[in-house]
Amino acid sequence: MTTGGNDDALPGMFGDLMKMLQSQGSTTMWKDSAMTLAQSVMNGATTPGAVQPVTRISLEELLPLVSLRINDVTGGALGDAVPPTLTVVDRSQFAKEILEEWTPRLETLLAASSATAPLEGLDEAVPKELELFMSQMLGAMAPVLVGLQIGSACGHLATEAFGPHDVPLPVEDGSRLTIVGANVDAFAAAWSIDPSAAQILALSHELIASQVFHTPHIADRLNDLLASALLEANAAKGSLFEQLGAGGNPLDLQAMLVDPESLLDRLSTTEHQWVSEQLSTLVAVLEALVQRFASDVASTMLGANTPALEAYRRSRTSYGKGIEAVCGLFGIERTPPARERAMAFVAGVEQRCGLLELTKMVTRVDGLPTPAEVDAPGLWLERLSLSTGNETSD
Repeated sequence: MTTGGNDDALPGMFGDLMKMLQSQGSTTMWKDSAMTLAQSVMNGATTPGAVQPVTRISLEELLPLVSLRINDVTGGALGDAVPPTLTVVDRSQFAKEILEEWTPRLETLLAASSATAPLEGLDEAVPKELELFMSQMLGAMAPVLVGLQIGSACGHLATEAFGPHDVPLPVEDGSRLTIVGANVDAFAAAWSIDPSAAQILALSHELIASQVFHTPHIADRLNDLLASALLEANAAKGSLFEQLGAGGNPLDLQAMLVDPESLLDRLSTTEHQWVSEQLSTLVAVLEALVQRFASDVASTMLGANTPALEAYRRSRTSYGKGIEAVCGLFGIERTPPARERAMAFVAGVEQRCGLLELTKMVTRVDGLPTPAEVDAPGLWLERLSLSTGNETSD
């Protein structure tokens, strides 16, 4: 080996591998590896991933009814007179679409993971040529390795989610409602409820969540916090190379290849950070809001004592592997205490002023509660009562 950083000088197979990795753009590499692993995860699902025609037809017929009921229940705050265009997709389509949707956010994560840095802390017996080679190799392979983490998360999500809003991120096209038909069927089968009840729940949840997450002041706040969370995570954790170098052993790469999900811990945590608390609290409150109104809409259509409502509530007390992994990638920390805190806030506001008071989180630009107000709903109500003229234009 030589130390000039010339790939042509690397021996045989290693030189060829470096040329192949460096000849492709980083976006192409991580997306290819992500989609390949996602498809493998989806292939291992215990239920079929294709959309059944009867499911598609039923969802299309129920959409306008659910949309009207949401409008009635929320006093027009979370409903539209004209429902969005419904697209019922299979799991593979959903994985591809959500991967494209997340690409701008994930590029920030990729940039941090692939920043070239020398390996430090290696044994003095390790030749400088080997150290240089490992640094170059990791630089070229980082997008692939991170792509495997993303692909695992995306594949599991595609087998669990009703739609894109099971992950609390704003999506680009708010005029289109996406439902993963196979997952709605799987939910009905898993909880032994009527398929039409599961469809009403899925439509209620996704319609309300879409309206909430596309409200301008909510979307702007979420996007700002998500961007800050990624920056905080990158600054706290450093590049992938610095983490590997700290171990003093280039063969740590082997462990990473065996367990690519270990990258989640290395690249995505924002624990004990101010921005993480802000983001996680906001997400928990918004999800509690969505779930409360979705339950109310479903109860008016299915009856208050329907088993479907209990199935929905219980399914939302914990999250599947895909949803948890995706939230971790974006620095969203979901914990039972955070969920209970948010549900207590929603219940506190409803007990004091009624359910419709909660819609002020959406209809007022100053309506989002602070972490302190989440613990004291009366403070939130008092602040809003003292300020006026902050209604949204929607």
